[in-house]
Amino acid sequence: FSSSSSSSKSRVPRVALFTSRGCKHCRRAKTLLSEKHIAYRELALDLLVNENEKEKERNTTSRSSRSSRSKGVRESLQEYTGRRTVPQVFIGGECIGGADELVVLEEKGDLEKLVVKAEEKQSKALPDEVEAFLPKKQELQDLEKLQELKKEGEGKRDWVRHEELLSYEERVKRRLARDYVGLTLTPELVDEVICKELAVNKQDAARIREELLANRILLVSSSSSSTGSSSSVAVESSSVSYTFPTKYPSDEVFNGQMLWPFGAPRPASQVAESLRLKILNLYESYLSPDGNAVDYENLGKSEEFKDYVRSTAELREVDLNPLSREEKIAFFVNIYNALVVHATAAVGAPTNIVKRLQFFSRIKYCIGGQLYSCDDIEHGILRNNAVSPGSIFALVGLSCLASRTFPAGDPREAFVVEPVDPRIHFALVCGAKSCPPIRLYSASNLEEGLAGAAEAFCESEVQLSDDKQTVTLSKIFKWYGKDFASKKVDLLRRIAGYQQGEELKQLLDSNPKGLKIKYAEYNWDVNSK
Repeated sequence: FSSSSSSSKSRVPRVALFTSRGCKHCRRAKTLLSEKHIAYRELALDLLVNENEKEKERNTTSRSSRSSRSKGVRESLQEYTGRRTVPQVFIGGECIGGADELVVLEEKGDLEKLVVKAEEKQSKALPDEVEAFLPKKQELQDLEKLQELKKEGEGKRDWVRHEELLSYEERVKRRLARDYVGLTLTPELVDEVICKELAVNKQDAARIREELLANRILLVSSSSSSTGSSSSVAVESSSVSYTFPTKYPSDEVFNGQMLWPFGAPRPASQVAESLRLKILNLYESYLSPDGNAVDYENLGKSEEFKDYVRSTAELREVDLNPLSREEKIAFFVNIYNALVVHATAAVGAPTNIVKRLQFFSRIKYCIGGQLYSCDDIEHGILRNNAVSPGSIFALVGLSCLASRTFPAGDPREAFVVEPVDPRIHFALVCGAKSCPPIRLYSASNLEEGLAGAAEAFCESEVQLSDDKQTVTLSKIFKWYGKDFASKKVDLLRRIAGYQQGEELKQLLDSNPKGLKIKYAEYNWDVNSK
């Protein structure tokens, strides 16, 4: 939640940064300070917000205790600095802006001068007003303990043994398919096959069978019908009989190789939060120093990635029915972004437009017993079952003839989000260099998160020409323009509302029909190094 840089000329940091993990601008600022050997204090704003919001919810009974800190760190910081984007950089108690302003200071030779001045005056990195709405040191320690408890809530497992048991499963299934076709899968038959295939005695075979059951690699057939795990070896018996869970192609369904071994899954929002923390920590760990690329190759080889992959199995049986609209948006945005990172690390990024269209329709997670591709999540769930702009009819300008993402009667229709919040387009990450940076979202900070994403995106992807006659926009606004507004001028007004500055708003007020729109080329190069 709060940390200090290790390399420095000063024991006490005179610089502080509010950051968000996975933010390329935050990484750029930290790299610059590290290269200059300037000590800094980093506060991970996404973590501070998430945990502090939960603390606020637990203490809403005491109205008298609702100080500025009860608003949440992000909101209080925005009120103090007037900025919603990150990083926010403080030197000697003064906010100097973000990464761009930090670079300008360095280019002018003023950065080290400001740090030296703060050192001479013994100025704290943050002003007292900002320190007042941060969690106290003991509270930060408690939040770190809470993070550890979250990890423990996932259960503990000997994963080396689990992998070994999965290999046993494959060998047993091959032997069954070869020598025991059509027979009921009873305990006695399972033990017999294990004895022959693994060359063990009956006692060890029975023990291995119990391990397979305990790890949910083998299921009691009478209780498996409600789990969404149909059998690849169908069995029936008047006594106990077994079945194996469904396994999906590993290059398409990226959590389809095993069931969650700890029994009933946690609530969907908790599962999503656990996964998003893991994937964002991975993303942060393998983000390049300039923040513009991710080392997907080494990310995919890491032990942390293997842990993440195992954790996605919990999604297979989560219950989405209790989720509110805000929880559904946060859940599916986070899962979409995690799936893109997961698939890119596992099978690589698409290299041309045809492969790109196939990539987003092909890569899937099994969630609550149903398969969801990135297209299903984006267009089916988050865009209220809309037509994909990548469909054949849409590509030739005949969207009116295209089918909706989910056909009538599709069970996934029950979870579509309505009304659509077009700001989701600033939150979804496709792995290209023109995509928004990956972020964390939760129901409690969804409005703050989407507003911040919209402001940050428009700040970098909306450009006004020198003659004030043309606005250059990201092609996201061309592809999904109708999600924002039906008319050009209304689209520009919506964009102006996302921006912090007033220039575009004033131009629209004075000459609403005079502005031309130009769309920048979308950079589909992969953000991989």
